[in-house]
Amino acid sequence: MSASRIKALIIGCGNIAGGYDLRGRKHEVWSHVKAYSLTRGVDLVGVIDTSAHVASKFAKIWGAPFSGTELVPALRKLNPDLVSICSPTETHVPIIKTLCRFGIGGILCEKPLSYDLRQAEQAIEICQKKGILLAVNYQRNWDRQLNRLGQAMREGEFGAIELIRVLYSKGLIHNGSHFVSLLEHWFENLRMQQLLAVRSSSRKDLQADFTATCSGATRIIFQNIPESAYILNEVECFCEQGRLELRRDGLDVLWTERHQDALLPQDRALSGSSKRLPVTLHRAMLEVTKNMVATLRGKEKLKSDAARALQTLRFCVGVRSLGRNWRKYD
Repeated sequence: MSASRIKALIIGCGNIAGGYDLRGRKHEVWSHVKAYSLTRGVDLVGVIDTSAHVASKFAKIWGAPFSGTELVPALRKLNPDLVSICSPTETHVPIIKTLCRFGIGGILCEKPLSYDLRQAEQAIEICQKKGILLAVNYQRNWDRQLNRLGQAMREGEFGAIELIRVLYSKGLIHNGSHFVSLLEHWFENLRMQQLLAVRSSSRKDLQADFTATCSGATRIIFQNIPESAYILNEVECFCEQGRLELRRDGLDVLWTERHQDALLPQDRALSGSSKRLPVTLHRAMLEVTKNMVATLRGKEKLKSDAARALQTLRFCVGVRSLGRNWRKYD
């Protein structure tokens, strides 16, 4: 596979597969299909969806030569090297098991790998035994600017970290896990400390407030924002030298320095103005596919592998387990 072109197949034709880039700006890359189209040496050979109409329309828009509704016949016909799983979470593990029977080189699965921890572990074990590359698309872990910021914090560029606050909407596994994964990617050893409140809890997910700690920060708080008000996914890092903010999912990154308070010279306060830092999240999906392809060719290592995704899921499932016995808000 080191020299030949890589044949890619996409399963599921929704937003993350390609829909986001029908509504995004030309220079942005939010979906699997656009990322593949911009990754050198990759050919999109087909798309699969439960709806023949949806699959056919998607293939026409993005120039895929094949569309269908049945996975196994498509695998036999197309013999893909790399498969993106963009279908509902409940289908991820069964699809991975099917792909492993056909000797796929690499699988790029949307998050979460599963709602069930044991099923996720089984999927990873099967891929390891078959020698199949498996990654879960927590794309912030591939983002260049966010990786630079994580390194800067680990090296103490912003001083000691006093507090990290994560605001997330929808479920912890559905949305909040993006920031669980990012903090693990930045600092390692993320551990839950205390469950504070549970807004809702189900077999699959929960919406909860809780505290956590990790190697680089001893005070972390996750707070759920109800989507009935609005969707909000943000991170604030209060550091000794100032405040770092990831706003609008990380599309805006702001740094506010501390300074001497004009009225109280003995005190320090945050500046009234913030510096806007460079952002690359709008191209992170392209970094994911480039890294997947380079790893398949033996030129790179995965920047965020399945073991890390399993660590994220294990953390979230642990919070969910505690949340099931918590009384709901009145």
